[in-house]
Amino acid sequence: MRSHYETEMAKAAKALSDPIRMKILTMIKMGRQPDYQSPVCTFEPAAVCPADLQLKLGDVSPSKLSYHLKELKDEGYIKECREGKRHYYSLQPERLKQFTKDLSWLYE
Repeated sequence: MRSHYETEMAKAAKALSDPIRMKILTMIKMGRQPDYQSPVCTFEPAAVCPADLQLKLGDVSPSKLSYHLKELKDEGYIKECREGKRHYYSLQPERLKQFTKDLSWLYE
């Protein structure tokens, strides 16, 4: 029987298991780039707008991008900031650090 801890770790790992999500996470980690076209978020200037991610990813549909962002957000890897009608995303580095720490502890 699985423990609650193991189930939560599996959920957290699953959110990182998709190559597209890993690319999105890397792009968000890099922050806003000079060639991004969306307005800068006044609350969090380094945050990235999905429209800019969409342009860089190219072959990922808007609905698929939205799904992947939701998966990453639900597991706490990214946070969402809203400004007007726009949504912006930034990395939650503490969550990633905690996941790697927990994973190391689990298999020591």
